Amino acid sequence: MAPVAPGTGSPGRIEPEQTIRPGRLLCVYQHAPTPDAPGIYRHRRYFAELVRRGWQVDLVSTPRNYMTGFIPPAYRKLAFRSETIEGIEHHWVWTPGGIHRSRNARVVNYVEFVAAAAARAGILPRPDVVLVSSPPLPVAGLGPLLARRFGCPWLLEVRDIWPESAVSVGWLQSEGVVYRLLAYFAHSITQRAPTVIVPTPGLEPLVRAHGAREVCVLPGIVNPRQLDPERRHRTRARLGISEDQCVFLYLGAIGVANGLDLLLDAVDALPDEVPAHVVVAGDGSARGSFAEGVDSKRLHQITLLPPVDQEGVGDLLAAADVGLHLLRPDPVFGSALPTKALEYLGAGLPFVTTAPGLPSEVAVASGGAAVTSAAELTREFAWWSAATGDVRRTRGQRAIRYGLDNFGLETNVSRLEGLLNKTREEHPLPQAGPR
Repeated sequence: MAPVAPGTGSPGRIEPEQTIRPGRLLCVYQHAPTPDAPGIYRHRRYFAELVRRGWQVDLVSTPRNYMTGFIPPAYRKLAFRSETIEGIEHHWVWTPGGIHRSRNARVVNYVEFVAAAAARAGILPRPDVVLVSSPPLPVAGLGPLLARRFGCPWLLEVRDIWPESAVSVGWLQSEGVVYRLLAYFAHSITQRAPTVIVPTPGLEPLVRAHGAREVCVLPGIVNPRQLDPERRHRTRARLGISEDQCVFLYLGAIGVANGLDLLLDAVDALPDEVPAHVVVAGDGSARGSFAEGVDSKRLHQITLLPPVDQEGVGDLLAAADVGLHLLRPDPVFGSALPTKALEYLGAGLPFVTTAPGLPSEVAVASGGAAVTSAAELTREFAWWSAATGDVRRTRGQRAIRYGLDNFGLETNVSRLEGLLNKTREEHPLPQAGPR
């Protein structure tokens, strides 16, 4: 397979070598993680590098963690709070909880974030470009609103295609009134955006179907990690996992869309003599049912952990041999490559995926595998567990090499910087008005 080209599509006209004048970017993205919170965050890597290059970046978000649904104690008593993280000015706004309790609570959360984010963003210094990131879909509506407020251009990022994805996980019916209203809104906003940013090439045809005029692909970033045998040994000892076991790591959300019931069935069918151990670290709406499944089936080969911070992520990656990327086998997920997969590549972990399309292509090309059933996943557990250390190391080297070749930091941040520069040159700020 040819390497996945992060710059595929319209953005190929943006040359990283062009002269760049640093400016100011305002981004609204609902669920940026607070320091030490669980979660892997692609935007912070992009924005921190922009800051290093001389840009000023304001980010409006909520401290309520999407994975856990909770706000860290230090952020709970203030409606607004600002702090600098890696040079990025973070502006936190309070939102109500219960996002994993019910759909109604989640809708209320979305609406209140949009209102609070609009109020907070509206009093920040005037940016050269506004970037709004969806989902949640209502956030997209802040793009034209803030562009009018500041008299500047705006960009739309679509990380997941809505409302189609909501149908895939059973939240909406495609023939329903709510779906039609959301589809109208999504198409309307997409058609108005000068450029739509997507994290994977597979999303490009989907946003073009929504009316996107230009599309720029900005993937997640692979962050290479050094091998650390001592950290690996220490983490395995803490988890009660022996050195001769092959560790499979699932890191991230445990939601309806992830389909972790397939993992339960695969492990349940695993012969006792296979030295495989699965570590699952995360939270979400389906965590309770997954935990019940582990207990009821008495799956001692699975260790279920709460969400972990970045230090904990590093520990688990060091301890693992193979990554797991699990999603329901729905075509709508075939266009996405979640950040967790790139974390696996950066740690030198080949990964096994259940998602069709792009995730399968990347998994296979980087030394991993793609499966479509619990039986196939069971066979992968057995194969990797029987593989020699040399085989696993060779596959690991292939994974990190593929990741750096296709998802490196410098090239992709230069592409973003080029897009920002091009956007503000084509839509210059008015001369009048306070900066």
